[in-house]
Amino acid sequence: MFRIAKALVCALLVAAAAQAQITTSHVKVLVTGKHCSELKDVYLVINGRDLEDQWVRLDSAGTCRWTADLGSGTISTSNAQFSLRGGFARSDCQKAAGNEEDLTANLEFACCVQGPLRNVSVKIQPPMPVSYVRDVRPFAGDRIRGIQCLERATFSEGAGSIGHAQFSGEDVYLHLGPIDRKQPMLGLLLDDIVVDNGTLVLTRDGVIYRLIVQRARGKERSAPTLSSNAISLDIKKLGELKLERAEIEVIK
Repeated sequence: MFRIAKALVCALLVAAAAQAQITTSHVKVLVTGKHCSELKDVYLVINGRDLEDQWVRLDSAGTCRWTADLGSGTISTSNAQFSLRGGFARSDCQKAAGNEEDLTANLEFACCVQGPLRNVSVKIQPPMPVSYVRDVRPFAGDRIRGIQCLERATFSEGAGSIGHAQFSGEDVYLHLGPIDRKQPMLGLLLDDIVVDNGTLVLTRDGVIYRLIVQRARGKERSAPTLSSNAISLDIKKLGELKLERAEIEVIK
């Protein structure tokens, strides 16, 4: 009986250590799946900071394993969220398990959801701040269940690229002008309008039309509506921004 109790205590301690919550600057990444060894130039997106110059490049630590040293930056495994970028793949979002022995945040991703990746170029005229929000869902069929998360960035001069968009697993919304949390304008859903060949050019009337269609279909997790107040708000804000055109293009 004593041996059984001792073994149970040891098992509980091991489980507790695996679920430890720590603050650290050291991250270890394991990617599983038959294509993991083919990944090149692997990056982490941490806590939704999605501008490509904010992605954290990973260093190879063997087959399908990578590490990162965040330097003076730290993350807490209690609340930090991560997703993976690499060559032909993006992942859904995961949380890390803390290892108290070597003070590392340990991540595991399943590789890789099959589906086209697109790099989407955005250019607004006249130049104005434009933001995007990626609403990332847990990828269907993943062995490792992901978590819902939001990833976002702002192009301060009205032009930039949204990298590794996989519309089968995320909704990408474009927000024109600074985001007003008290009177938000509905984001323009790119999933439905991006084309693989050529550049889509939208005038202000074109943007308004697509926002109306979104409201009618109940996109952005809202009930379908053709409320004149909601539509008038979008028209008013776009008028104040003096938007002339938005160019959206899939690039290599």
